[in-house]
Amino acid sequence: MGYLRINKVVYSGQKYHFESQEFNKNIVVIEGDNGTGKSTLFNLIYYGLGGEVQSFDKSSDVKHLQITSDLDNYVDLFVTISRNSFVLRRYIGDNDITITPYTIELKKLNDKAEPEKTLNLDTENTLNLKVNRNVKNDHIFSDWILDQLGIAVVELFHGYSNFKVNFNNLLRLIYHDQQPDPENIYKKLDNKSALVADSEVLRKAIFELLIGKSYSDYYDAIVNEKRLAKEKSIAKSLVDEYSLIADKMRKSDELKKNTSFLNAEIKNQEARLEKLHAARLAFKNNRSKDSTIAPAIEATKSQIITNELSLSSRKEKLISLLNERQDLESILTETQREISQIQKVIFSHDQLNLFTADTCPYCLGKVERAEGHCVCGSPVEEERYERFFYTSQEYKEILRAKIKTLKTIKLAYDGCNEEITEVKKSISVLENKIQELRSQLEANLNKIDQKVDIESLNDIDDRILDVREEINNLYQLLEIETKLKSLQDDYDAKRDSAKKAELYRKGLEVKAQLDITDKVKEFSNIYNRLVVDTLPECRSARIKLEDYLPSINEGEYREASSRVSIRLMYYLTLMHLSLKNDDVSFPKFLMIDTPETAGIELKNLINCISKFEELDEYGKDYQVILATGLGKYPESLKDNRVLFMPSKQKQHMLLREVN
Repeated sequence: MGYLRINKVVYSGQKYHFESQEFNKNIVVIEGDNGTGKSTLFNLIYYGLGGEVQSFDKSSDVKHLQITSDLDNYVDLFVTISRNSFVLRRYIGDNDITITPYTIELKKLNDKAEPEKTLNLDTENTLNLKVNRNVKNDHIFSDWILDQLGIAVVELFHGYSNFKVNFNNLLRLIYHDQQPDPENIYKKLDNKSALVADSEVLRKAIFELLIGKSYSDYYDAIVNEKRLAKEKSIAKSLVDEYSLIADKMRKSDELKKNTSFLNAEIKNQEARLEKLHAARLAFKNNRSKDSTIAPAIEATKSQIITNELSLSSRKEKLISLLNERQDLESILTETQREISQIQKVIFSHDQLNLFTADTCPYCLGKVERAEGHCVCGSPVEEERYERFFYTSQEYKEILRAKIKTLKTIKLAYDGCNEEITEVKKSISVLENKIQELRSQLEANLNKIDQKVDIESLNDIDDRILDVREEINNLYQLLEIETKLKSLQDDYDAKRDSAKKAELYRKGLEVKAQLDITDKVKEFSNIYNRLVVDTLPECRSARIKLEDYLPSINEGEYREASSRVSIRLMYYLTLMHLSLKNDDVSFPKFLMIDTPETAGIELKNLINCISKFEELDEYGKDYQVILATGLGKYPESLKDNRVLFMPSKQKQHMLLREVN
């Protein structure tokens, strides 16, 4: 699989600058005193890889004053991703990352001197990608770098929402950030407002995508299955809804026929119509004709037929509009009822303050919740305490949306009423017109001297009208049945596709579970050895299959200082697995920022860091960027030190003022 390496870090601004040496070792050591800029360097790298750093935000409560006060400032990361090299440039406060490929050309001046390096930028292939996804199908920096690393971009469903797993999510198990009390294995979130995204589903997915063999395909299969299930549900709703419309238009069970029978019946009725026309023509040819009255009679009859057909069409339109108005009236009533309920909820909440974070979600009683504990009594970090209640403002936002919907429905209802009035008027006009034409026809017939069999003629015309109306109805039913058959075929196809997707997902799920079970076992074997070697009094260490989190001595409580080893060895085990197994997606890259927290003894800390030297035994490319305090690492890694900041004097600080 792919790998990631940071070759060089550059920060540039009008006031401050920094340029690192080349990170040409597998293990890169950053040694410095507290407050000299070690974490700033890691934050710059993380920011350049698409992460969000609160202290770089000018509106943040805790700002990095040098960076937020600087102008035209940016970070350049010279990186190698799966054998291709790029410069990643991100301006501070910007949502874009510029990606420029580059190569290094070596020119040897003579046999003794070191070869001269020339940086060649391929500006013709420069990309500019957004960091945050504004639109669902945006191609962003995360998609690009995951593709370079050979890691699929997958979607996760959490409740009723879905979201894509980005590279900064995976960095939560790649970037070992500095935590005063490293109880949590995963890197902390970029900002507190994203707490909802810190779900167990996402954390498990991060581990599985970095370690599992088949989990990218598995998560894609889940998304595809849910998409097809939704399409199937929509198709079924369309079939049901159109069936109801068809039943209303059929008017009787006798007309419930498929397209084959309807086509046959249309042919029979058209043949019958031809016979009636032939009979009418024969009747006309067998009687004497008046040169002026006969054409007038024919023209009047033609107008009567045309207007009768128009009248039939208008009446059908009126029935359809009345049904539509009834449906709109039902929706209007339901929406008004919902608005009334929401108003009552808002009133009750404003008067009684029913819904607070210290309210029991079952009986709505006041709970005296101890700080740092949930209402159920379980310990929980206060800043991560989640509520499941709407505030008055949120209910008012819902109320405003409902009121807006009500206005839209009223507009549709009023429009439907206006159209019904217009159709009724047109029906009245047609009925009056037909009556006038019939009177005109009768008057013309009375002018014929020769006795005419008007009853026979009217009988033929009436039957012609009936047959034409029947044919018109049959064509309408044929159109309905054709559409219904098309919708049914579409539903059947989507139902079959959804079932296949479900079976395919289940197959991948079994494979993925078998793979992750083996990986968890392998992980636990390596993790057990590392933790036992670095943590006194530890007899056994493993990770649990249900959440992939450590269990030390089968869940036995450990003192706070043990958390350093527990967390640090977890990250080291991930690197071991990636170097040991080619099918592991972990990018063979770690950032370890100042692990000496929680009061760990110096000898135990040095012992932990020394374990990273075992990675060289695999003989493969990897990179660990390690920041640590003064002298708080093995002497054997002294030559790996690329940055030394022994004090807070200006000449030793990470960021230097521009001269």
